[in-house]
Amino acid sequence: MVLFSVVVLAFAVTRSTGTPLYAAVGIQTSEEILEARAEMMGLNDPIHVQFTTYVTALLRGDLGSSRFTFVPVTDEIARRLPATAELVFFSMVVASLWTIPLGVRAAVRPNGPLGKLGEGISQFGVSVPAFWLGLLLLTVLSYQVFPIFPSRGRLTSEIDSSTMVTGFYTLDALLIGNPGLAWEALKHLILPAVTLGITSSPPMFRVTRAAVSAALASPFVEAAYSYGLPRRKIMIRDVFRNASPPILNLMAMTFGYLIGGAVLVERVFSWPGIGFYAVWASERSDYDPVLGVVIVAATIYVLLYFIVDLLQYAMDPRVRD
Repeated sequence: MVLFSVVVLAFAVTRSTGTPLYAAVGIQTSEEILEARAEMMGLNDPIHVQFTTYVTALLRGDLGSSRFTFVPVTDEIARRLPATAELVFFSMVVASLWTIPLGVRAAVRPNGPLGKLGEGISQFGVSVPAFWLGLLLLTVLSYQVFPIFPSRGRLTSEIDSSTMVTGFYTLDALLIGNPGLAWEALKHLILPAVTLGITSSPPMFRVTRAAVSAALASPFVEAAYSYGLPRRKIMIRDVFRNASPPILNLMAMTFGYLIGGAVLVERVFSWPGIGFYAVWASERSDYDPVLGVVIVAATIYVLLYFIVDLLQYAMDPRVRD
């Protein structure tokens, strides 16, 4: 039902924002050519007929074709999705490296320096737009002040596509025994991953802090301390285990959001992912690529939530009761 609702809303929105006719045939063309192209594209059919045709093809796994390049959307997304997934994965690594340790520290010692540092980073991340931070990092660390990192793309040099196994350039470079290429790919990842890791993760810090604080104040933790159990054992067995479900939920939500929501960052860093592809298509009112990206992102979102529900079922006995 969620995916069907996404398809209906995305279909309605894309059809109401413009037409791909002029992008396909040009502005200076005759009415006869426009009418013939509209008939060929099926744009003259009633909207319910267009929707039925699209859903029927979608059930066969056909996401349509670009009306501008005539390349199947499935092929384009399959080629670009690993780039987005790699960027999102490293962004989540960056986010987890600061939100979870500092969130736990802020819960254990709310007025400590590390807790205040985490709160400061959280306030900064929630206050600045991702594209602005990306442009700032590019200016400081790529163009002018300290030109350390590359400014765009996934690699400076070419890579043999036949050697690709996972589509993650960092991992594939290591698999073929080329650490230099892996380092080059990682350097291209650092700035966009830091941008997303800071601007998308403040809720993770706050949920971590709140969940750990609630677990620390729970009766079973107080009872464990009264029995004289070691603090380390209490933190791992009782606090972290009971605080993890909301953190996992939010991590899945953030990952799913970034799959389709890293559009501006991909644009700023010229990252060839599905977000960049969706922007390119929306500028030309090319319906099917935009719909395809939305549907794929929504599917990943739903699957991630399902996996997290299964993990919670396995971790929390209260869910099984």
